[in-house]
Amino acid sequence: MKLCCFILALFSALPAIAASDDARWWPTQVFPAAVVRVSNPGPRDEQMFLTSLAGLAAQAVNESHSRELVWVDDGNPSLKAWYDTIAKHHPALKTLTASNAWEVSDRYARAGIVKGYILYHIENAGFDAPESQLNVSVNVATSLAGILGAALISEELQPAAQAHGLKLLFDARDKSAAWCFQHYRAQFTRRLLCEQDPRRPHARDLAIAQRAFTIFGPDEPLATAMQWLEPLSPILGWNGGDEFANTDLSTRWGDIQTATDWSINLPVLMAGSEAGPPARLPALDPAQIPWKDRRSGIAFVDTDGDNVQWITENFFIHNDDYWSNPHRGQIPFGWSGCFAQMAQLCPAAIAYAAQTRTTNDWFIEWGGGYYYPDRFAMERPNRWPLLAEHARRTWAFMKRTNCRTLGFNFQHCDSPDALHALQTIAAQTDGLLAILMFQYDCYEAGAGKVYWVKDRRGLDVPCITARYSIWEHSNNRPRAGAPAKVARDIQQAPAQPRYDWALAHAWSYFKHATNEAGQDLPQPDAPAHGGERGYTPVLWCAAALPPAIRVIPLEELPWRLRMTHNPAQTTQLAHDFLQSPTK
Repeated sequence: MKLCCFILALFSALPAIAASDDARWWPTQVFPAAVVRVSNPGPRDEQMFLTSLAGLAAQAVNESHSRELVWVDDGNPSLKAWYDTIAKHHPALKTLTASNAWEVSDRYARAGIVKGYILYHIENAGFDAPESQLNVSVNVATSLAGILGAALISEELQPAAQAHGLKLLFDARDKSAAWCFQHYRAQFTRRLLCEQDPRRPHARDLAIAQRAFTIFGPDEPLATAMQWLEPLSPILGWNGGDEFANTDLSTRWGDIQTATDWSINLPVLMAGSEAGPPARLPALDPAQIPWKDRRSGIAFVDTDGDNVQWITENFFIHNDDYWSNPHRGQIPFGWSGCFAQMAQLCPAAIAYAAQTRTTNDWFIEWGGGYYYPDRFAMERPNRWPLLAEHARRTWAFMKRTNCRTLGFNFQHCDSPDALHALQTIAAQTDGLLAILMFQYDCYEAGAGKVYWVKDRRGLDVPCITARYSIWEHSNNRPRAGAPAKVARDIQQAPAQPRYDWALAHAWSYFKHATNEAGQDLPQPDAPAHGGERGYTPVLWCAAALPPAIRVIPLEELPWRLRMTHNPAQTTQLAHDFLQSPTK
């Protein structure tokens, strides 16, 4: 249906959206009556322009000035699948088309949604350019767009904007992030901060819709903005520089990194997500565990499931490295995911995971966002109550998705603060099966040690450190390295039988070879030389294990450890599981 033929009478009333959920940390987006689909234009400044229109449209829907959202078609098959799912489950939703961004701009200018434009300088530096040398005026423009009702227009697009009758509202070309924050901080939301590379159009739609301050780089006012931001808020996008330093800053102020700097269409994907429960993921029935089999067991888990943009865009569909691997299901495997965030941002992805899993696919909630529990909110006077509150919120979503295992990245997994964090988190849960722990450097540093904490009912919960990690060029580390090396480490483990888990680094490439050193290869051009990553290297590791060691489902691991630690309590929990109507 062409946008120009759309009739306002089609805006029939939709069911009222449920009240805001106090477990959420992402904002809500009002569900629309229609979605305007526009093909993603080529030049980056046109992408910036279109993304800003999508943000202004989402803001207008939230403020009851419009009933239309904008969807950017970029050819990603996962995003197309999620949109098709939304349309299928909302038959009253009208899908419109626009031929280009200017058609959308003209329409929204007539409706008073687009009041003019902010002028900025497009940054065309390569991605290896130093952050300090980048022109960030597009971030200033993004910060002010939702306040002024302005589209993002580069110097190159300015003549076209003037030809379409748009007026200049602000010139951001010589303004810094510090200037912007100093003059407009009172008008920005304190529940969302956007960190975005000025060369990327992504994530700006949600930032504009929510009037979020947008910044990039480690310099001020970043630290001041983190302190100003309300605790337990999400960080939209991703900052440059060192991963630990970036995540540690937000962690210490009690906020949540989300890895969304390549995300688009979040306003549409998340619209109305608070109105209904997400799909439920499967849980392992303890009655199906072969308790009489006393062989050692190893569970494999992939990394990086906290990465929102990966789960929404490149993980599931048409990617043979991960969920679309043709061999998926051959062995039990634990897939990490940010399902608590997906319940708020893209429920369609959870439904797809539940519908397309094999009986050997299992799921773990990766943290409820990316932060280090042992350093959480260290700069706040109430750090432990804040961690408890976010654990409560995460557990509320885990119960809705039926995900019973929680995983975390710690700076030091054996520190007193780590142990305090574990007890704080577990005390907010009632039915948590286990907490999986790994250390930022190195993942396998915990060597499989198990810590025991109690949930809110006083029941024991195992906190299990990773004993192994499949990671490129790490054969020099104990219990880490190429698949063949890790298989050898698993076979040589003492105290048989034992039960452990291994992390498979999602981005490490390997090539098929029988010798350990031969499986490593240079990473930058690995695919051109037969490199494989994700699920397939784990299959090689599993195939190298002797029959005396079983590959076990992720959830069998904590059940086995619980039964050894406290047989009476675990037997009762297994009985309770069988009696549960929601198992």
